[in-house]
Amino acid sequence: MASTVTEVNNYISSIRVGVADFVDDVCRKERLGHTDTFCDRQRVILVSAYLDCIVDYFTPFIDAGVNDGSYATDNFFTTDEIRDCMQHINNICGTFYMIEL
Repeated sequence: MASTVTEVNNYISSIRVGVADFVDDVCRKERLGHTDTFCDRQRVILVSAYLDCIVDYFTPFIDAGVNDGSYATDNFFTTDEIRDCMQHINNICGTFYMIEL
């Protein structure tokens, strides 16, 4: 069963908080003077790109306000690719947010 607009909005809000927490941790580490932040900076770039992919995937569905799971049609990404993006965000940020596609 496809997710509703409310579930999608809640999911996007949750991953935005998870990404913001991760970025805050990286920024704090850098402000404290750690010099080994290159990999963390790269992870910030990756997780930001994954977040953009997720938001772009669901935006037409949210804007239309329909609860028929139409986000899977006429979209650049497949559902498997978006699941991969979701899992990558979880792996990088240390979260466990997933939504049924």
